[in-house]
Amino acid sequence: MNARHDLPASSPALGADAAWASLAEAQSAEALCRAWLAVLCSLVPDAQVGLLLLQDAGGSYVPAAAWPEGTELARLADIARECLGTRQGVRRQHAGHPVQLAYPLAAGNALHGAVVLELLDPSPEAGRLTHWGAGWMADLFAQRELGQARQRLDESAFLFEVSLAALAEPDFRQAGLTLVNKLAARFGCHQVQLALADGPALETAAVSHSAWFDERANLTSLARAAMTEAFDQRCAVVWPEDEAAGSADQRTLRMAHGRYAADSGRLALASQPLAIGAAPPFAVLLIERNTVFQPAELKGMELLAGVLAPVLEHKHARDESLARHARRSLRHLAARLTDASHPGLKLGAGVLALFLLFAALLPVDHRVSSPAIVEGAVQRSAVVPFDGFLREAPARAGDTVKAGQVLARMEDRDLQLEKVRWETELEMAQRKEREAMAQADRVNQRLSAAQANQARAQLDLTLSKLARVELVAPFDAIVVKGDLSQQLGAPLEMGKTLFELAPLASWRVMLKIDERDIARVQPGQGGELVLTGAPGQRWHFTLKSVTPVSVVEEGRNYFRAEAELVGQDGVKLKPNMEGVAKVVVGERSLLWVWTHRFTDWLRLALWQWTP
Repeated sequence: MNARHDLPASSPALGADAAWASLAEAQSAEALCRAWLAVLCSLVPDAQVGLLLLQDAGGSYVPAAAWPEGTELARLADIARECLGTRQGVRRQHAGHPVQLAYPLAAGNALHGAVVLELLDPSPEAGRLTHWGAGWMADLFAQRELGQARQRLDESAFLFEVSLAALAEPDFRQAGLTLVNKLAARFGCHQVQLALADGPALETAAVSHSAWFDERANLTSLARAAMTEAFDQRCAVVWPEDEAAGSADQRTLRMAHGRYAADSGRLALASQPLAIGAAPPFAVLLIERNTVFQPAELKGMELLAGVLAPVLEHKHARDESLARHARRSLRHLAARLTDASHPGLKLGAGVLALFLLFAALLPVDHRVSSPAIVEGAVQRSAVVPFDGFLREAPARAGDTVKAGQVLARMEDRDLQLEKVRWETELEMAQRKEREAMAQADRVNQRLSAAQANQARAQLDLTLSKLARVELVAPFDAIVVKGDLSQQLGAPLEMGKTLFELAPLASWRVMLKIDERDIARVQPGQGGELVLTGAPGQRWHFTLKSVTPVSVVEEGRNYFRAEAELVGQDGVKLKPNMEGVAKVVVGERSLLWVWTHRFTDWLRLALWQWTP
């Protein structure tokens, strides 16, 4: 078998004993990975090259260790990619080349990486040892995940405990004191302080292990200045500065923290602002102790601030006065209106505000709407002239009649007989009067003359009734009311209305004005009428009069108003046509026209409710 000249010697750079010692003494993850790979390669017979791939924070798999160090690893990329893709062990052997062996590092459903070895002379023992080594590393990852899960569970339990303890207190002061005491015990702190925002400044609200503190004391002022430093920058501030921190953390100001640390003698300070979402901080925690804060502790403080911020804000809001709560709500509303959240909603609100402003400045005609009905300008009734019977009635409601056209005819047979009777009585009385005159009998002459006058009067009355047997139309009109076609031969009483007639070319409009609008309606105002039967046409009218008497319809009071149509020539209408009339009562803004009903109701309700 031809060996490649670029492969290192079979003896490893680190012996087995040295590799085990390095593994036992590893102080970092990088050292552990290098030592573990060296131990594995020293145990596997004929191992020439070793590579350990682990998953980084971005989800990619990168080399964590190589054995021997400085070895060119490009030739192992294909088998490593195949092993990670299939999540199974892979073995490759080509003539004239070393054997490549790859095994995944999987714990449960998580794939943490892979180990790749290159062997000169593979053996079954090499596979078993590689499997053992990968299992040991996977178990190490599982133990680390278990530890992290336990730590998260412990942190969650503490967050739950401290939140419940704060919520159980009766007021904000007691809740803040409980909070700082528990934080001091949790992080092993000498002192924990809580400051509450009061406008642009901070006020100390609670100090751990202390029921009372002097706000004018020098250390209290310095601590408040340190918390203000974090409050103004809206970020956590840690003292002393971590040299391994990023550039953003290095730009954080810490001068106030340095002054407080120098005067108080504390070796480590951490100020954590408390804020809800993207809102400005409303409180700051200052944690003091004599040991440097670890990154995991700082991360836990950040999580703790996110959980405790709503709890403290809720407790503080309950203790606020009404005026203070109103001011804070207005500031919060102003901040929400000016931030970048909900751009679509704010754009819509802005457009609505501009539209309302435009409506408030745009003057329009204020028109009062009311139901309307068309009636004839003059309505004439055709009544029964005397007691009798109906003989015929050719006209009925809706018919158009000419002047003099017969509407109905009364039965005249009795009148004709009565006419003959009174004519006979008159002739007899006149003959008796002549005979008495010839005999010079003045008493019988006067008696006969009186009887003749009585008969003549009765005859005239009968002739008058006969002249009124036919009811005729007094003018060209339309029959508005009356249909006697089913009452022929029926008895009729004198004075009973048989027909109502309206002229064809003269109309009036009767409006029913709601009492809420009656104060604005005056005679002489103009308007427009749209009828239900002709919605596409408008008729102009002028208001003539408003009656002072109201009628109740559908639970509301209405006043009747009479209007005259303008330019009635050629207008083709029919009586009792209904529609909607709008009377122009003045000029108002468009917004007032839309809202005056509500504002009028509100004024009346306030007047009714106020004592």
